[in-house]
Amino acid sequence: MTKSLGPYSLRNRLSLVLSLVLLAASALLAFGLQDFPRRLVEDYVLSRLQHDADLLYVRVLDAADADAAAQAAAGTVYQLPLSGHYFAIRQGGRTIRSRSLWDEEIELAALPERGETVGRQPGPAGQTLLVFTKHFPAAGDGIVITVAEDLVRLDTAVAAFGERMLIGLALALVVLLVVQRRLLVRGLAPLDEAVDACRRLERGETSAVEIPAPTEVRPILDAVNRLARHQARRLGRVRHTVGNVSHALKTPLAVLAQCADELAAGGACAQADAIRAQLELMRATIERELRRARLAGRGPGAGFDPRPELETLVTALKRLHAGREIAFELDISRTHLAFDREDMLELFGNLLDNACKWARSRVRIGVTIRPAGDGRGEPGEHVEFRVDDDGPGVPAGMLERLGTAGLRGDQQRPGHGLGLAIVGDIVAQYGGTIRYARSAALGGLSAVVRVPLQAPPTPA
Repeated sequence: MTKSLGPYSLRNRLSLVLSLVLLAASALLAFGLQDFPRRLVEDYVLSRLQHDADLLYVRVLDAADADAAAQAAAGTVYQLPLSGHYFAIRQGGRTIRSRSLWDEEIELAALPERGETVGRQPGPAGQTLLVFTKHFPAAGDGIVITVAEDLVRLDTAVAAFGERMLIGLALALVVLLVVQRRLLVRGLAPLDEAVDACRRLERGETSAVEIPAPTEVRPILDAVNRLARHQARRLGRVRHTVGNVSHALKTPLAVLAQCADELAAGGACAQADAIRAQLELMRATIERELRRARLAGRGPGAGFDPRPELETLVTALKRLHAGREIAFELDISRTHLAFDREDMLELFGNLLDNACKWARSRVRIGVTIRPAGDGRGEPGEHVEFRVDDDGPGVPAGMLERLGTAGLRGDQQRPGHGLGLAIVGDIVAQYGGTIRYARSAALGGLSAVVRVPLQAPPTPA
């Protein structure tokens, strides 16, 4: 058994996954934009500091006047006060500082032999220095040279660059998300059209579905078209067979009725009455089975619009019961139902005909959409048909048996007792339920039919 995952949108799920991928890629790129430019700048400055440290080492190693040699080798940038370029040389217990330091000091790292360090530290005048310190071999304890450069302006430039790049990245991400969503909507549009085609078929619009579709969707539409054609052919065959059977049985039944009349004329009234009773039973049975066959052959119809159809039906019933003053009250909250029009007219026709036979002066008709559950256990949304009359009602002991073929509440009333049985067949055809009770509003009989809206009709 497949576990249900609940309703979800393929478009939304794909959009969510692709959006998460874009967001993850954008986050990695944003992190890289924050770290990579800074490292690139620091590596460039460090390479220059290493070059200056090597130059200073070469100049002071064998110089007679190490201080003068260092100041001359470093260049003017190391002589301007607080220029942001500084050096300090520790050799044999003395320290040589660049003139740019003025009266400031640079912390000199204690290094092991042949060691070197790189790091940031605060400098003079609020500067942030990248400091490179290296131990060079020489007589005695060797030479330790520290070279530093101010990074404040470079850090500011890198921060501005990163901010502009982040803004550009955010705009690009928004554009990509919008473009991605539109591509998904356009790419999956054939699926929406396929769904609309199925819904049109459910509403009874049996025209062929001819829409451009990708190869993944085309088989679905082809199957829908084949199903519609098959249902139409099957419906035609069943109805044609029903007509043939009905026509073929008329003559034998008429002959038997004539024989019964001849028997009655010859004095054999008892035998004639027995034959007529059996003929009546045969007609009722044939009518019932033909109606069942007709219902079983039903496919999608043209749909059912309750208000105009029921108003027309009520007009016809008023003419049929012209000798009585019956007021019809309509309470309809739905404009269109995806049910076969002829099925619904037959259902309401039988219920209303039965109500008119028993009503004193009022018949109420209701068509209402009920939500899932609604206190009666229905799993999904459904429609409720209700027909109430103000007649005498039905004894409680007979309510459970209403709808049984041949059951008649009053033998003096015309009919064969098939009307409510046919209603039961139609309701079963649509997977619904029917309940008979005393009407709380009018006091007579209340027939309540509940039919699911989503489940398509299936043969009973």
